[in-house]
Amino acid sequence: MLPLLYLSLPILILSLFLPLQTQAQTPPAIGTFPIVLNSTSPLTLAVKPICGSLDSTNFTQVNAGIDLNSIKTLVTFGDSWTSTGANGTVPLPPVLHPPLPSAGARNSENRRATNGFMWSERLQMDLNAKLLDYSWGGAIIDNFAYNTTTPLNASAVQRSDFASQAALFALQGRFLDALVPEETLYTVGFGINDNGQFSIAGGDIDIAINTYVTKLAELQAAGAKNILIHGMYTSHTFTTTLQSRIFAYLVDSHSQNSTNIAFVDLQPLFGSISATPSAFGYTGNATCLISATTIVGGCEEPDTSVFYIPGHPSMTTHGLINQYTQAVLRECAI
Repeated sequence: MLPLLYLSLPILILSLFLPLQTQAQTPPAIGTFPIVLNSTSPLTLAVKPICGSLDSTNFTQVNAGIDLNSIKTLVTFGDSWTSTGANGTVPLPPVLHPPLPSAGARNSENRRATNGFMWSERLQMDLNAKLLDYSWGGAIIDNFAYNTTTPLNASAVQRSDFASQAALFALQGRFLDALVPEETLYTVGFGINDNGQFSIAGGDIDIAINTYVTKLAELQAAGAKNILIHGMYTSHTFTTTLQSRIFAYLVDSHSQNSTNIAFVDLQPLFGSISATPSAFGYTGNATCLISATTIVGGCEEPDTSVFYIPGHPSMTTHGLINQYTQAVLRECAI
């Protein structure tokens, strides 16, 4: 006769993975069991990308050579708009542990800043690819670029940055995947926290730009042939300059060494959502939660909110980011 533990295990597993309605995110009487959310979406991508050309003087949306059908591995660098909480390891399932709002681990920082899958995970699944994620919440390009983060300032607080993420990838990436150049897509998205830190106490934009370019060049030297950059969802003088300089570097790379490059600007997507949210299917609050640390006091319908945690897209909005990214690569191919 089987022990009771073995008899009850299938029931426990089934109870953990039965799809639940999104209303489960409201603060009911909470036990110790995690919640797996329904990953279907009520939203529709209601905007088409406006494409540019490689001779643009400013950053614009374009795809020069990236073929998603050939991609078998995604390598991602960036901040909380990309991070699965994996930090070079295997992402934990996007399980919610109420009252914690972030999907992932209960007892560590290995969590997503949303209530489900990230845009990169959606893209990974659509491509049936492997994901190596080195992005991390709060990340910037280079700690030395800003007065609030530079190690040269005794009161500064360092963050994850592109420099450290790329260094970790250089140490372990080749051991985790074959990284066949033609089958590997590298995605990079920085700027939100860079603009925030620069706005607080200033810094040196040239350091940020030089580090961004240097790390891209190091990836290329290590075999990167497909590079996709995500532009910010809002416009600022600092990030406009940054993104235009990075775009110019991408164009030069494509011209000089045939690197396949793409630039996806998220501002048109979020500008359209802000102008006509109902066209996309949004009916709830613009931001679901009032806190980044608890679901208490939050909305009942996060799937129809643009943002889940303040300043961070909901799981369904991440789905739109994935769809928009693919639309740019498909429709802006040259």
